[in-house]
Amino acid sequence: MVNNSYKYDLIVVGGGPGGLPAAISGARMGLKTLLIERSSLLGGLAVSGLPILGYIDRSGRKVLGGIPQEFINRLEEVDATLGHIRCPVHNSFTMVNPSWFRITAFEMCQEAGVNISLYSELMDVKVDNGKITGITALCRGEVRSFDADIVIDATGDACVSYLAGARYVKSKNLQPGSLVFTIGNVNIQAFIEYLKKNPQTAILPDTYGVRQNLEQFTDSKGFIFTGFSELIEAAQKNNEFSVPRDRIIFATLPNKGEVMVNTTRILDLDSSSFDSVVAGEVEAHRQIKELMKFFRKYAPGFEECYLAGIAPQVGSRESRKTVGIKTLTMESLTAESIPMDTIALAGYNIDIHVPGTKKLYLQPVEHAIGIPYGCLVSADIEGLMMSGRCISVSDDIYGLTRIMGTCMAIGEAAGTAAAIACKKGVAPSEVDVAELRRTLAEAGAIVE
Repeated sequence: MVNNSYKYDLIVVGGGPGGLPAAISGARMGLKTLLIERSSLLGGLAVSGLPILGYIDRSGRKVLGGIPQEFINRLEEVDATLGHIRCPVHNSFTMVNPSWFRITAFEMCQEAGVNISLYSELMDVKVDNGKITGITALCRGEVRSFDADIVIDATGDACVSYLAGARYVKSKNLQPGSLVFTIGNVNIQAFIEYLKKNPQTAILPDTYGVRQNLEQFTDSKGFIFTGFSELIEAAQKNNEFSVPRDRIIFATLPNKGEVMVNTTRILDLDSSSFDSVVAGEVEAHRQIKELMKFFRKYAPGFEECYLAGIAPQVGSRESRKTVGIKTLTMESLTAESIPMDTIALAGYNIDIHVPGTKKLYLQPVEHAIGIPYGCLVSADIEGLMMSGRCISVSDDIYGLTRIMGTCMAIGEAAGTAAAIACKKGVAPSEVDVAELRRTLAEAGAIVE
């Protein structure tokens, strides 16, 4: 699908939630766009089975539109999503069929005219006098060199930024990673009956700052459940549970009788380290086998379940973050700020899986806050932009921006800004943010 010319207006590295909308929006605005992806598919964690968070904030306001909503609209046409569901814990969640998301991703890229380079591992980044000029990738054993005016780093681990020599930050203690898997033939009604008789299983620890209620499971077309701590304790007494988690998290999928499980826990995972990732993958698969035995033996409704699928890769919650010309900080949350340079809204909560422990800390956030455009622009490498979870944001507020829905909105903004910069013949740092916001709003994005 890649043509013979290796000169592009825009290169987006990473085909996940942060990269997809960036490539689509750039191509729709007329840029010759290349999307580089190291795997065989597009979608990243969006094809893992995880719910997409961030469409509706805790106040009930919809905060994501544009390309993120277009994905859901298309999935609704093939019954591949349950739509946006309100949740007392997660504000809202949107379950999607992972396979249909993959199909939709290719479809939207093709329609937009995006050139796609799969099986392409980033090798090097070309920088000339402080300006990024392109990348080099290993494409199924062939080294190819691609030139571009602007490169968007949507790798999650800020790999482009790292190889370009851009400034970045990385916490000394990283949040643990997880490998999501799906289970079939689950008797949801049997689970509900157990929950009715044992409501204590859904009681969350004080570190969550929120509560679950029975109605979210019985009066909704789908749900995310966090609990079963009493079943874990029973399994631990029998030496049948070694996963470093104190409760189970699963969510219903669009397919009847299928659930997504987000319970594996890889402590000290550094997804920017080759050795760490490989070890993490091995450990995560071991944990899945143990968890399947746990579900069949201990969990009501799961007695005859089977392993239906495993996500393509371990999901990382935290890695490098590129230093931008602006940084989103806790001050913005304290002020519930949506500044005039906002290009996307973050409508989730502060969600921290405490490094090195079983614990999760969740601080509910009542209203969405704005992400300034400068968080998407490298502070010291001209032509380098960021999208997804490697944008410029401080650790204490990072939980707001790392979720998939917000990453998609950031991606659309990044691709749109790149198009404006190319058409005006200016650097990304010189883009008129007022024009960018108008363009995004005209495309259906929500920026205020």
